[in-house]
Amino acid sequence: MDTTPIINLSPPANRALLMWNGKQPPPPLAVPSAIEVERCGAGDQLLLHGENLAALAWLLASGYRQRINLIYIDPPFGSGIDRTRRIRLRGPGPVRLIPVADAEYRDTWNDDAYLQFMYERLIALRDLLADDGCIYLHCDFRKAHHLRCLMDEVFGAERMLNEIIWFYPRGGDGERQFNRKHDTILLYARSDRWTFNYDAMLIPYTRRQLARFRHEDERGRYYWNVNPRGERVKTYLRKPGIGAYDVWTIPIDAALARDLGYPTAKPLALLERIVRASSRPGDLVLDCFAGSGTTAVAAQHLERRWIACDANPGAIQVTARRLRQTILERTPLSAGFSIWQIGDAAPAPQGEAHIRVTHHDDQVTVTVETYTSPALVDAVHTLSDWRCVVDDVLIDPAYDSVIFRPTIVDAPVRRSMLVRGAYTIARADVGASMALKIVDVAGGEAFAILSI
Repeated sequence: MDTTPIINLSPPANRALLMWNGKQPPPPLAVPSAIEVERCGAGDQLLLHGENLAALAWLLASGYRQRINLIYIDPPFGSGIDRTRRIRLRGPGPVRLIPVADAEYRDTWNDDAYLQFMYERLIALRDLLADDGCIYLHCDFRKAHHLRCLMDEVFGAERMLNEIIWFYPRGGDGERQFNRKHDTILLYARSDRWTFNYDAMLIPYTRRQLARFRHEDERGRYYWNVNPRGERVKTYLRKPGIGAYDVWTIPIDAALARDLGYPTAKPLALLERIVRASSRPGDLVLDCFAGSGTTAVAAQHLERRWIACDANPGAIQVTARRLRQTILERTPLSAGFSIWQIGDAAPAPQGEAHIRVTHHDDQVTVTVETYTSPALVDAVHTLSDWRCVVDDVLIDPAYDSVIFRPTIVDAPVRRSMLVRGAYTIARADVGASMALKIVDVAGGEAFAILSI
């Protein structure tokens, strides 16, 4: 275990500092307990369920100091809104959305508490970032000015590389001010060297632009001799496109947010651009505000390793589900991941299932007869099929009573489809006990150990 303490920066005397009531250096971080509870396939990716400062302390103590190549965080925006989930039920026919009483995401802060919260986490993240690494911090108009000052203090104003504007041209139309249709992403480096894959970010020339390069010199190089300002100067075709800008037009993926039940889910295209720009295959990517897991999914698609963390059990369930689907679709050698419980992570609400096990010759059949979600009790009574509220059924046929290793994964991709509910397993593949987990659409779950 790494016992090196996290040391607060001592900024130079000429550096501007942001002050708030109660500002103080972060106290020494206590290393929490950590238990591996589930494993999916092979690979060293980590999905950490727990409060993120505790998870960062555990990573620092577990050998990850200065080993993270890329960090992306999408922290609370300080919106003053407590969001309530609207759950999309499964099954054919029209889309059915029902509200869940408990807020899934609380974002009400006073400025002092918010700034101290972010200050402590940014210092821990700085100590995890590799010397050639970068950090992207996603925010909006409410806190962008404060967070830029904090990033200057923690990383140094000279390490600021870009203020990226993510423009998303859709949504409501305000009538009392200009429409707010962008977020801000602050990009900082850890040192004076960093990874930036310039060629991978080039904007390809259009046919019209390429047609301008119609002159050829004595060395066979193509050029055009009038630039956009009308000046006669040779402009050579040296690269296949134009360098990427710091304004990104990427639409919000409303269908993804609706399917996942996460209104704040970011589009995969946004995270893939970040991962592709600032990391290489095999690099390690961290997101400690994982939410719906888009960063981990983007890293998985692009063959990077990843660590994702969230305190919300529903976020862990959604992220795990998306990653299992990615693994089933692509199956790279290092595709697997494990889920760890960090410290006193809040458990998922417990559902209730009735399960029947039958034996026939050399086969065992497991049948889920009913399932009741703790958050959807009233809704279930009006449904003809309990499967409308179930996202996943996972079975470990040889459970060792320590780590849940599901090898049977029933998790339909399309929301119009239902889980099967009955599963036949060869007797030779069944151990002394099996474990079955059901995850419902509202974030509840049931876990059962079945004696054979």
